[in-house]
Amino acid sequence: MLSGRFGQVMEALAILLILLGIVFLCQPFSQDLYRIGFKMLVAGWLGLTIWSHRRAVRPKIAEGNPQVTIDGHPPIEVVLGDRSVASK
Repeated sequence: MLSGRFGQVMEALAILLILLGIVFLCQPFSQDLYRIGFKMLVAGWLGLTIWSHRRAVRPKIAEGNPQVTIDGHPPIEVVLGDRSVASK
C-alpha cells in the first residue's frame, strides 16, 4: 500500500489540475488552451476520484490493547445502569 502522505500529495495535485483546467476553460485567448483545459479538468477529476477513494494505510494494532479498536478509533463505551460496557 502507499503511504498516506503520498496520497495527500496526489489529491492536492488532482485539485490543482481541476483548478487550472477551469481557468484554461474560462480564458478567451486561445482555442488550444481551451482544449488543454478540458483535458486537465477531466484528468484532475479522475485523479481526485481515484485518490480520494483509496484505502487508508493504518498501522497494525497489537491485540489485547483496550485503548483502540481495529480501525484505530477508541472503543465506544455504553453505560448501563451503574456499570459501563466497552465494545470490542
